[in-house]
Amino acid sequence: MINSWSKILSITDIGKGGTHDKYLNIPKSAFSGTDKNPTEFYEKEPGRPGKENWVFIDHIDKKTGAIYKARYEYAQKSNQTRLYKLAGCYNARKPEAGDRIIVEKILIDGKANFIVDILRNGLSVNVLSPSEIKKTAEGIRTKPDVNIFLDKINTSVNKYASGKSRKSTDIIERAEIYKVMFTINNKTFVYVGQDSFCSGVHYYFGSSILTSFCKLVYGEQIFKKTILHTVENIMQKHLNKKEWECIYEAREECYKQGWYNINKEIQNISD
Repeated sequence: MINSWSKILSITDIGKGGTHDKYLNIPKSAFSGTDKNPTEFYEKEPGRPGKENWVFIDHIDKKTGAIYKARYEYAQKSNQTRLYKLAGCYNARKPEAGDRIIVEKILIDGKANFIVDILRNGLSVNVLSPSEIKKTAEGIRTKPDVNIFLDKINTSVNKYASGKSRKSTDIIERAEIYKVMFTINNKTFVYVGQDSFCSGVHYYFGSSILTSFCKLVYGEQIFKKTILHTVENIMQKHLNKKEWECIYEAREECYKQGWYNINKEIQNISD
């Protein structure tokens, strides 16, 4: 069972209630799973007002992979636990009052990861493209880019999204199988993967070290990503099989076109 908390966003939550604050109160009744309060969920006590008492917790955008360093704080006067510094998430998603924000706690290799998503009518709200986000991000301070080899390659969250850290019998609610193509020095490369976070065509170009390196050196604009299939309520081993069927097809296409497929060798998908 995945522990999570969620709430319906109000006008005040998204900073449209007559104030410029964009903090988020965490309701006491918001929790689902074995964790029943913020302290259990985040595995630490919230901070208190005053910079010397601040506590920050990374929240990872389920769609973009962006990391929001949210301030986790207890407001004594109102007896509420709050999250601050989610403006980057709101800027990317453009939530409306009535949307639902959900934070899932996913344990990967023994470490807790907090994944944030915004839902509208039960589905993830579409994310703006990187260029659109940049245009609308005036006044928002963002974390500077870091060396991708220190912060991005083979992270636990990517392993989770790509199915590498899941059990074969896990049921995946929704997933995408995608193909990424890019050309360098007149050589075209193809990579096929799966994404249980359904990041769409503008984000997440796979867990391959080569694609991560090329993103660092050439920029993500070199990638052309296509969603091949969107599947729902599928067992992980069946999703793996469908992914490898698409890899077979990509390798045939690469052979005919003189392209290069950069997926690993074919795995055993008979189970």
